[in-house]
Amino acid sequence: MNASDFAKYLQRMLAITDTGLTFTKDPFDRERYEDLRSLLSEMLNQVSDLDAEEVAEVMKPTSAYATPLMDVRAWIVEDEKVCLVRGKGEDSWALPGGFGEVGYSPTENILKEIEEETGFTAKAKRLLAVFDTNRFQLQSKQYAKFVFECQLLDGQFQENQEIADLQFFAIDQLPVLSEKRITKEQMEILWQIHQGQRDQYLD
Repeated sequence: MNASDFAKYLQRMLAITDTGLTFTKDPFDRERYEDLRSLLSEMLNQVSDLDAEEVAEVMKPTSAYATPLMDVRAWIVEDEKVCLVRGKGEDSWALPGGFGEVGYSPTENILKEIEEETGFTAKAKRLLAVFDTNRFQLQSKQYAKFVFECQLLDGQFQENQEIADLQFFAIDQLPVLSEKRITKEQMEILWQIHQGQRDQYLD
């Protein structure tokens, strides 16, 4: 078993202890769950590639049933080039998007993210892929990454509090990617779907 697989098992066990701590009414069970959580924290520190901040994020109590979170991303192509954005203070690039917000549907979330990050209103045309981050970019939390094919409508990009730059790149000339947001493998899968070379990708 490699370190990545072991970290996934630890992530799953932490989810179980979080759920147990949320719903148990037995003080002895609570003590056992807390002891188990402490042991899992030590193991996670020793075997994963997560930094201290990420481990602390993993160990935050959820006070709810532990479940994967949602991330939304926009696939925007113009003149056979893909739209990428670069965050403030970052050297790497990603598809526009971010964490899903409560109260919005996945489609509403991505349109909101596009407008906030790019300055454009947009139209969501179809869902291209749902990626499991545990498979592509294991990190502190597990996310279902929804990638929508979108079309920019009205607007103009201006640097904002989140995004420093927006550019379009050929698929074979991609810049350094923000791997926790999007990987080269995911970009290639999305390009194949866009080109009609494969069907919608569902993890």
